[in-house]
Amino acid sequence: MDLAKIEQLVDLVARSSIAELDLTQDGTRIRILKRASAEASAVPAQPANRIKLEAPALHHRESPAPEAAADIIVPAPMHGIFYRAAAPDEPPLVEVGARIEAGQKICIIEAMKTFIDIAAEAPGVVLAVLAENGEEIAAGQALFRIGPAGSS
Repeated sequence: MDLAKIEQLVDLVARSSIAELDLTQDGTRIRILKRASAEASAVPAQPANRIKLEAPALHHRESPAPEAAADIIVPAPMHGIFYRAAAPDEPPLVEVGARIEAGQKICIIEAMKTFIDIAAEAPGVVLAVLAENGEEIAAGQALFRIGPAGSS
């Protein structure tokens, strides 16, 4: 994998709300993590020749849900193709009514021929899936509505 491709991936993670990208291609593994720091400017740049690259934390913009103040809208962290399942012949990763845990994979987005796992940031119950499987989505587009863990 060339340096330009790695720089594109670091930039993709930095501009999105995903916390981690783990990619293996042609025997090379790249893992990009975002620091959980409140001050993005306090994070020094990391050398580009390391396999583990860290991008600065971004401020998360929360979208208020008109249905209920406690509900969380999960936005698309980037432009790409939305997939509910890990493979075409597998069941969706989550269904409406499913209880999810923080860090649980809830969907996959294909961007730049790379499949990126999107994980829940908090526990709760899936109240709605707001995008269609295989649909092109825009950065910031609402994908899921998640209610508090006590919801049904």
